[in-house]
Amino acid sequence: MITSALRNLASGVMLGLISTVLSLAFASMIFGTGSFSAFQSGITVMLLTAIIATLVIGWFSSKSGIAAIPLPSAVAMTAALIAEQSVAQDDIRLLMVFGSLLAASIMMAIGQARLGRAIRYLPLPVLTGFLAGVGWLFFSGGLKLVEPQLLSVKAMTSPSLWLVFGFGALLFLAQKKLGGALILPTGFLILVFFFNLLGAGMPEWSGDWFMSGRSQGFFDMKWLPDYTGYSVDSFINLPWSGMLTVALVSVFAMLLQGSALESSGEDISLDHELKASAGANLLTGMLGGTVASLSLSQTAINKKLGGEGKAPIIIAAVILLLICLAGGSFWSYLPLPAVGAVLVYQGMVFMDEWLVESRKRFNQLDYQIIAVIFAVILINGFLTAVLPGTLITILMFVRQHSKLRAIYLNTDIRTLHSQVERPLRHQKALEKYGDRVRVVRLKGSLLFGGAYGLLEELESSLQPPCVFLILDFDKVSDCDSSTASALMRLHTACQQNKVLLLLTAVPLDLKEVLVGSGMSILDDSDDQVRLNTKVLMKNAGQFIDWDRAVEWCEGELLNRLPSNESGEYPLESILRERLDLMPYEVVHLIRYFEPVTVKAGEYFIKQGDNANSMYLITKGKVEIQQELGEGAHKRVKTMMPGTIIGEMGVYTSSTRTTSAIAMEDTQLMKLTERSLLDMEANSQLMAIRVHRFVVMLLADRLDSSRKVAQELL
Repeated sequence: MITSALRNLASGVMLGLISTVLSLAFASMIFGTGSFSAFQSGITVMLLTAIIATLVIGWFSSKSGIAAIPLPSAVAMTAALIAEQSVAQDDIRLLMVFGSLLAASIMMAIGQARLGRAIRYLPLPVLTGFLAGVGWLFFSGGLKLVEPQLLSVKAMTSPSLWLVFGFGALLFLAQKKLGGALILPTGFLILVFFFNLLGAGMPEWSGDWFMSGRSQGFFDMKWLPDYTGYSVDSFINLPWSGMLTVALVSVFAMLLQGSALESSGEDISLDHELKASAGANLLTGMLGGTVASLSLSQTAINKKLGGEGKAPIIIAAVILLLICLAGGSFWSYLPLPAVGAVLVYQGMVFMDEWLVESRKRFNQLDYQIIAVIFAVILINGFLTAVLPGTLITILMFVRQHSKLRAIYLNTDIRTLHSQVERPLRHQKALEKYGDRVRVVRLKGSLLFGGAYGLLEELESSLQPPCVFLILDFDKVSDCDSSTASALMRLHTACQQNKVLLLLTAVPLDLKEVLVGSGMSILDDSDDQVRLNTKVLMKNAGQFIDWDRAVEWCEGELLNRLPSNESGEYPLESILRERLDLMPYEVVHLIRYFEPVTVKAGEYFIKQGDNANSMYLITKGKVEIQQELGEGAHKRVKTMMPGTIIGEMGVYTSSTRTTSAIAMEDTQLMKLTERSLLDMEANSQLMAIRVHRFVVMLLADRLDSSRKVAQELL
């Protein structure tokens, strides 16, 4: 227990010290060019932001041990926004208030809508380019603390600037080579001591290193925003477009860190983290603080030092609070070059992670996008990068979406049969002429270029021998007006090639758009409509699902074949189809079968009954149904004359798994389990013939299933 307490203490102290150093650096970046009183207030409110973030996010996180800090990317972009828009010093706090509240609102909305994982659908190169640009904002901001005009001869010859750059690079290299949580706080304390010592020895050289003014205690300074001093014009004149950009990028950066925590094995909920961060930012926003977020690096340090539970979070908050209360008297001894070195270090960390190391994680095209965004921020600032970033996002979305293949099955009915089992002679006919029916099953989103990509792919399928084209929309999740336009063009192409277009499972909104655009669609379920090839030459057909459409096409193909069949298949004919029997053998075998007549609408097999017989259909039509309970059922298969039902139950002596109902007056030949046993005892050769008949039937069904599976794979 003592060891655990010591680990929690060490972790909490380290988290508090690192958050303190970062808060000082962040405050200097935003308030370092103002008055000393504004600078002190800025440090105080940044420390309060760190306290609130540490407690609220750490306490209410979905995972114990999550640490939080003021979000670096939000600080850097806010400082850049203030500089680019020339925001008055008096309005900086108002900008921070509404910037944090805006970010909190976006976080809450995304978290409440459970869209936290949407970060995975955003173009990562664009966001990475912005984060690399944030690194530059930190880097240049640290240098500007000691030399505001970087592109000048004075800057190039300024010892202060080179000291800031050198010590920042030294901190970065030490962190990269040695690692460890002590590098930043220890290095910062050494720099504070060094620059104070150097400043005391060379006052004429270090005159701008320290801010002059009266030091104020925590209870004396006005660190809360002066809401009474603001007017409606102050609110209206805020750079809202820039603030929205800052808020959005901040939220995405927070989600990236959360996703990285997930990838490292932490079991967290991004939606929960968004809502916890929203609560923290609501509080910090009202105090005039910056956007806060969970921290990947701080959480990793807490885990590495062995912190457990909420204790390190509370200890870190206490450390921050003590420094906040007592630190006012020390800020006049805070050298800006030491803070600038920390900002340079932070900028190098960002640019190393998001610009240098990204070269290994992205392909050449994606990395060029990162470089372009970074270059725009480098030359013209981050607000200028919003437009190319948005355009690239749209282009990447269109590019990626155009690559998505909407077709997941494109075959004909030689492979994909309907759920109608037909006699062998009909199966052979459909096997021969099945390439006349093309079945295309779609999936996913049919938006923008995806719909026209589908059109281009299908137009090549409209050549002979294709006569019927079935488009199934059952697995289509989204479609728009471009989908309707593409379908209109496809229907025109079908008419030109004398191909009948059949649509299945069409979304209602898509059908309304198609009909509104002038496309005539005839519904098979409409009792007033009887579909045939003649009416479908000018109209599209609609079926409830692809199975019904395939069944209709099979029927049309079979009707076109020359035939003098009456629709009745005597048992003798069925047996001769499957088995090479002599006439006297057929007569002998028939004696074991019992004729059964079933009226339309009657069940002759009920799900759950004991299986003791099988049936051969000689005339009529039978539907196999799966009972779903409460009177509901679904069709499993339709059986036509010349097929067999219930054979597995006879061989396994199990209960019926489905029901069978006559769809019209039906004639059957019944073979009971007892008759089969008699046959095996008295006429073994005939029994072998029956067993062979059943095996051949099952082999045909298995082969059909194999073909479908192979086509899907």
